[in-house]
Amino acid sequence: MARRPSITIEEAQKVPINLGPFSDVTTSLVVMFMLSIPFLVESGIFITRSLAAKTPQMMQQAKKSDIKVNIYLRSDGTVLLNKEPVDPAQLPDLIPRLLARSIEKKAILTADAEVIYESVIDYIDMLKANGASDVLIMKRKAATGAEAPEAPE
Repeated sequence: MARRPSITIEEAQKVPINLGPFSDVTTSLVVMFMLSIPFLVESGIFITRSLAAKTPQMMQQAKKSDIKVNIYLRSDGTVLLNKEPVDPAQLPDLIPRLLARSIEKKAILTADAEVIYESVIDYIDMLKANGASDVLIMKRKAATGAEAPEAPE
């Protein structure tokens, strides 16, 4: 039996390590991991409780509707609350009643371009002070007719 010549340490250090298979394996593992993430995050069964199993507090929330508080400030000084003219002095009394029946407690404030900025800020403060959790500010183009533009649903 012939013996192989032994490799010295210096010769072994000169031989480069082949990293090709290692990089191929790691790349394929990363790709498989990235492809499997959506299945891990979004998998599951979603179950809703039956009407009989709901607590009285949940039933009370079900009675609430998604009433929005839409305030439209016109350039002529009129204020519309949910498309109906209202006296601005009555708003601090009306808004808490509307927001009490609302689930999200959001208010939408819209003003014509000619309305003074300071009055818009005053209405935002009034809405927040009367229980609005979020006040959405919308910019609208000037209405062509006498009626206010439609509010988004």
